[in-house]
Amino acid sequence: MYMTTPWRFEVVQTTGSTNTDLMSRWHHHDLSEPCSLLAINQTAGRGRRGNAWVSQAHQSLTFSLAYPFSNTLSMMHLQGLTLACGLCVLKSVCHYFQMSEVEAKKHQLGLKWPNDILLGHRKLGGILVEGGQKSPMEPIWMIIGIGLNISIPSIHTEPRDIANLLELVSINDPSTTIEALWKKISSDMGDMLELFGKEAFIPFQNEWNHWNAWQDLQVDVSSPLAKLQSGKCLGVNSYGYLMINQPEGLQEISNGELRLTDDSSLKQGALRRVW
Repeated sequence: MYMTTPWRFEVVQTTGSTNTDLMSRWHHHDLSEPCSLLAINQTAGRGRRGNAWVSQAHQSLTFSLAYPFSNTLSMMHLQGLTLACGLCVLKSVCHYFQMSEVEAKKHQLGLKWPNDILLGHRKLGGILVEGGQKSPMEPIWMIIGIGLNISIPSIHTEPRDIANLLELVSINDPSTTIEALWKKISSDMGDMLELFGKEAFIPFQNEWNHWNAWQDLQVDVSSPLAKLQSGKCLGVNSYGYLMINQPEGLQEISNGELRLTDDSSLKQGALRRVW
């Protein structure tokens, strides 16, 4: 067993982005202990590749964690951290709502490389990881943005593109659930991050692949700096790289955008809104 990380829990009523807030503290040398920052309203959330997220009270759980890894680690050791975080959030949701693996699989709860949590091929939530090390003597501070759709906003979204926790469980009053779920996920993340610091992504590889929503499906992977890659999704390797099987052999991909090849209804993609 690993000791739970002693998080400093903070709540802000309205902010632009919890990730931006914690990144600013890091840049200004204002981080000294692990911190979990919850936003009730978030107006300028950021995601991968410039995607945006706007959250409102009782509609989303949006928060960020600031966690210090040992200064003796390399950035290569932290490969796959985003995937491990997604796996941890998925498991926390299941545990919090007392949902068995059978029930979760029945609802098609799963993971999409590299940072999405899916519910029936629609986006339930996502992860954004950023940060670094300012000097060899300082910790490696990673800022981990986490978000989950609690209910579907009434404007600016297409219900067919996003999923929400109301589809998984019966929540009479989401406002009473958000804070407890935030602290549950933060606690579980603390245990996971301690293990990750010791052993990197290796202990999480098989379980991530078990929850891979697109395992053995035909996928396309696009990247601004590389040609389109297509093949059968074989999950991830011990570094968190996506493995796809092509006629010319196995390809391992470290970065890109993933979509299903043979389902035109999904080619537009779920709304990529992370923090």
